[in-house]
Amino acid sequence: MMKKNNKNFIKKYFPGLLLVGIILIAIFFRFYQLNSLPPGLHPDEAANGLDIFRILQNNDFRVIYNTNGPREALFFYLQAIFVYFMGNTILALRIAPALFGVLSVIAVYFATKEWFNRRTALIASFFFAISPWVVTIQRDGFRASMVPFFLALLLYFAAKAYKTNKSIFYVLSAVALGLGFYTYTAFSMIIVALGLGFIYMLIKRRSWLIINWKKLLLSFAVFGIVMTPLLYTTIKDPGGSTARAGGTSFLNKDLNNGNPVQTLALSTAKTLLQYNFYGDNNNRHNYNGEPLLNVFVGLMFVLGLVMCFFNFGKPRYAMILILFGAMLLPSLLTAEGLPHALRSIGTAVPVFILAGMGVNYLLYIWYKTFPINNLARATGLTLICLLMGLSLVQAYRQYFVAWAQDSRTYEAYNEGAVAIAKYLNANSKDGKNNFVLMGGYEANPIKYLTDKKSKYELINEQQLKDLPIEGKLNEIIIVPSGINQNSQIEILKAKFPKGKITTISSDFNGSPLFVVFEVQQ
Repeated sequence: MMKKNNKNFIKKYFPGLLLVGIILIAIFFRFYQLNSLPPGLHPDEAANGLDIFRILQNNDFRVIYNTNGPREALFFYLQAIFVYFMGNTILALRIAPALFGVLSVIAVYFATKEWFNRRTALIASFFFAISPWVVTIQRDGFRASMVPFFLALLLYFAAKAYKTNKSIFYVLSAVALGLGFYTYTAFSMIIVALGLGFIYMLIKRRSWLIINWKKLLLSFAVFGIVMTPLLYTTIKDPGGSTARAGGTSFLNKDLNNGNPVQTLALSTAKTLLQYNFYGDNNNRHNYNGEPLLNVFVGLMFVLGLVMCFFNFGKPRYAMILILFGAMLLPSLLTAEGLPHALRSIGTAVPVFILAGMGVNYLLYIWYKTFPINNLARATGLTLICLLMGLSLVQAYRQYFVAWAQDSRTYEAYNEGAVAIAKYLNANSKDGKNNFVLMGGYEANPIKYLTDKKSKYELINEQQLKDLPIEGKLNEIIIVPSGINQNSQIEILKAKFPKGKITTISSDFNGSPLFVVFEVQQ
């Protein structure tokens, strides 16, 4: 009797246990070694931290911060919670994206379950949980990490609204949609999906639109309310709210060489090929140009696309295909740094739903072929599980081994600037006058990590030449590695012949990061 009860319990709660397991995997992939991976701090991440100082120290609250190009501020307020309690550390900037990463896995499950079925949902959320592409973006301090969560949330509430016709789900859909616009510029392409989706429903489900027009109007009104602060800010300062997107557009003459059509075609090809053939070569977004999907997931994604094309007459298939196409636009319409995994993050939700559909279809066909042969059915399921297990191993090795041990990853996250900040924090309280030969954008990590922890002055090469030869007997000048380092050190040697030079090297591979020049009169 006990064995029978245990068997019934496992059978009844097995899907839930699988979901819990997937969530635990998602937590591991997003929080394991989060204090050290990614290594270093990119200037864009540090710029978020500097804006967080404006929030916490100056009560400077904005909808869009234009201090490092226009950037929606919702993410900064969430990061600010952790900076407030943990201080200006790298980890404080990365807990929020990791949390959103876990929440997005859960949201993908429930959205896929509403649109398709539970098995597809489990597969899609598993693929999403382990994807090195998604994990890379949801472990660093960039606001794009929020996009999948709000997209999946919108899909879930929209499906509930369509199925139940309850007003609450129309309202929640509008809230999720509106908040998504406060995350990352690429989310705005959802408007294209909504427009195409409306046209589709007008052709295929006009009666549903007629019956539910009041609830749709309510949803539109709620969306307008949520969007009011952002719209007001954009209308008040359109240049300061949209300049970033315009600078990367394929219409930009500085990027298209006078041929926007050819540039658009090339951008489209590179973006479409990134999933299965050649991905982003920037280690900040992806590892070494690897495709965004492994072979198995990539094939299942293609199978899911084929299914959508052949079932376009059914709203759920059409909407996923439309969403995928719309969220490709932030990458397709640009002409810089392609393929670009970060700009394509909005496609992650439909991509893994499509991959889940592909695997589910394979199992369906296999079970249909062997309706009563238990051995054959078990063999097919075991093979799929094996391929998913191999995908898990491959994902771990790609991120936590290959990517984590690649010197380009350390370069991408400005290992040198972080090392300078740590050196200043450890050595600035000994009465010396500290100077750092760096400025502007590249100095953002130093500014963030040293705030209220050390004293120094950022200088340029001309200011280096103007430093007085006498009067400051205790000086340390830090010269970062770079193309001008040798000439700058020669300037220092000429001014201070007795100066002492110490080279600080990387703990990772021993390469020189910066030189400390200690003035000795």
